[in-house]
Amino acid sequence: MTRFTIPDMTCEGCVASVTRAVRALDATARVAADLESHTVEVDSPIAAETLAAAIADAGFTVHPAAQ
Repeated sequence: MTRFTIPDMTCEGCVASVTRAVRALDATARVAADLESHTVEVDSPIAAETLAAAIADAGFTVHPAAQ
């Protein structure tokens, strides 16, 4: 499980964009977002750096979240 903080993820549209970015790399990834805390958890074998890059390419600021 990889967890990110995405401070500019502020609405359901943002969640959908982040989910699409992750699933473009891994169609079976489990993505769970929490808008209140601006965090997303991704269950995927894809490396965290690769996932973060895809989310950033979708237009979001991405930080590793404290586990």
